Amino acid sequence: MASTSRRSSMASSDEGSRPSSNHPSISTQKSVQVKGSLNRSFVSSVVASDVTSLLFRKTSNTDSPTKPAPTEPTTLPQKKLEDVILSQSLALTDHIFGLYAFELWHYKEATGTLVIVPLNYSADEESGKVHDGLYVKRIPQEVDPNNDYSSKEAITAFAQLTDRSRSDYIHPIPTGPGVGLPGVLWSETSNGANTGGSAMNLDRSQRSARSLVSQTNQRGGNNMSLVAAFTKGTSDSVAWRHVDTLANDPDQPFDERLQCFAQAGFTLAAGVPFDINGYRGIAIFFGNPHAEVTKLNDNANTRFIKQAAHFIGAAAALKEPLEGAKAFQEKVQYENWHRMKIKLLTIVRFGGSLRNSSDGDSFQIQGRQKIIRRKSSFEHALIMKENIKQFTQEAKDDMKLKLARWWVKVHGGNASIPPSFTLRQAMWTFFGVGVTHFLLSSLNCFISVESRGDMDLVLPPLGALTTLQYALTAAPASQPRNAIFAQVFGLTIAMFVGSIPNLEPWLKSALAPAIVIPGMAKLGMIHPPAGAACIVFSSGNKTWKHMGIFLAGVCISIITSVVINNMCDKRQYPTSWPLLKRLRSILISEKEKVRTS
Repeated sequence: MASTSRRSSMASSDEGSRPSSNHPSISTQKSVQVKGSLNRSFVSSVVASDVTSLLFRKTSNTDSPTKPAPTEPTTLPQKKLEDVILSQSLALTDHIFGLYAFELWHYKEATGTLVIVPLNYSADEESGKVHDGLYVKRIPQEVDPNNDYSSKEAITAFAQLTDRSRSDYIHPIPTGPGVGLPGVLWSETSNGANTGGSAMNLDRSQRSARSLVSQTNQRGGNNMSLVAAFTKGTSDSVAWRHVDTLANDPDQPFDERLQCFAQAGFTLAAGVPFDINGYRGIAIFFGNPHAEVTKLNDNANTRFIKQAAHFIGAAAALKEPLEGAKAFQEKVQYENWHRMKIKLLTIVRFGGSLRNSSDGDSFQIQGRQKIIRRKSSFEHALIMKENIKQFTQEAKDDMKLKLARWWVKVHGGNASIPPSFTLRQAMWTFFGVGVTHFLLSSLNCFISVESRGDMDLVLPPLGALTTLQYALTAAPASQPRNAIFAQVFGLTIAMFVGSIPNLEPWLKSALAPAIVIPGMAKLGMIHPPAGAACIVFSSGNKTWKHMGIFLAGVCISIITSVVINNMCDKRQYPTSWPLLKRLRSILISEKEKVRTS
């Protein structure tokens, strides 16, 4: 009824104000006189009502005052878009063969540390579960209570990695390169090359063939340091690291989370680095150590692992730019609304009459500002001065950033003191070192007597060699390949440096290691005793015969180390014979060619 009466009143008012058809001239004059005021009042009233409702958002319902206001349905908070993208990218791990768990670490350039990327999403929406960055697709056999391999120690270690309600829960703290599992994998996969695109650091397998390192069934022993999964004629390869070997390696600093990974059954891990437009990091895949090695290292599986690492890394790299884009859109929307608000308030206050004279002046000013003028020499000098000032400021900021990063590194990381040897291991080391140096000292005395003091065996670098062989058995620097080739390379360089005429001895002893040590690092055969031996042989007092005798001592040390270390159940030396295995694979391929021909 109210609306009907309102419409009737409006109609009557309109009819009353409408001029009579019998007086057309009068109606025309009246329409001309009231045209501006009528339009101005009508626009002002309409815009005022709209602006009032928009600005103050007041809701009123005069037609039905007794009708209750509709209640908005309660909706659950939606997930952020970046979290949805990251959770959807994790679905790729469903197609990886033999996958236990997955972690993603981001390398922060400012601090020089690796920080875990939280994989935040609801566990009931996906097939896997996330525990503070650890994405578990399948629990290991050692943790399953229904499995014969399960143990209380493994179950406890798994709970320390996944159950945040426990008091002994181990949080994944930021770690530096070379410390802990992510630091070791980051250092190994990022040495000597930059990560990015399809040319990754693991693409060192562009060789004709490389055999697959055998995998043992011993549990918890320090028996193997690396399982190399290389396929023929392809760069799609993944290097699997034995976590239990790394945890028991005395060369590595003690890391409690690494120990829990080894105890919980996550004994096989591979790191795949990625670089998405400067967003660098490493994806860690925990494989099933009980799976078939040929299937785990199949070219299709390893290739998909590398591509999945890049895809998930790209999804994580989207988070910061996406947040910036959202903030920018909100800023633009706020500025547009603020601008519209000012315009509407102006219309309301001045009745819709906008003065365009100022707009014409502003357009003329803008047009004059767009005219291109030739800059004078004084202006060029000012521009050059500003450029130099800006370059100097950027250089200062860069230097401050580098100094801050250096100062953070000087304070050290979060690594603990390496564990000490047990009494049994110390006795094995005493026995091995004693037997080896007994043989070497006897050989030195024999050579000295037979040559009447002209020849001898250089013993100090051999002491460093036996330290590696019996105290750091699984370290790559102590392996026979590094010991032989690094010594040959270092001694050859030292002999040539020592034969340079008119060169001071102190300069020779500085030049030889400066060439040998980076050369060993470039060739991938780092061996600290070779750096010590090159200083001794660069003095110019040693001959090529001394070099031959020293290499014979190195071979004797390797033979005794192979015999004695393998007598212990907790040791294996060497971890592999790459040259012998490669030679064997070549012979097998030649035999197959002969059979087929």
